[in-house]
Amino acid sequence: MKNIVNKIEVKLGKLIAKYQQVKQEKLILQQENEDFVASLKLKEIEILNLQEKVKLMNISKSVDASKQEVKETRLKINEYVREIDKCIALLNK
Repeated sequence: MKNIVNKIEVKLGKLIAKYQQVKQEKLILQQENEDFVASLKLKEIEILNLQEKVKLMNISKSVDASKQEVKETRLKINEYVREIDKCIALLNK
């Protein structure tokens, strides 16, 4: 009977050690996950900023290259401003 109890105690000790190990691994993985999520958010913001820059560059190229009438150019710029406002609204959600 004492032998069975000793075996159970040994197995329980191993189980507790394994639990502690898995618990520590879980904490490490959770931290890595949080880091990846934060990095992803930063990259998404960077992408949006770069997209805005590309749009602005395209606007300036289209204005310089085409020499359109002032009214048409203003309408195009207003359209881009509305798109940028939509992006900013999505970021604020």
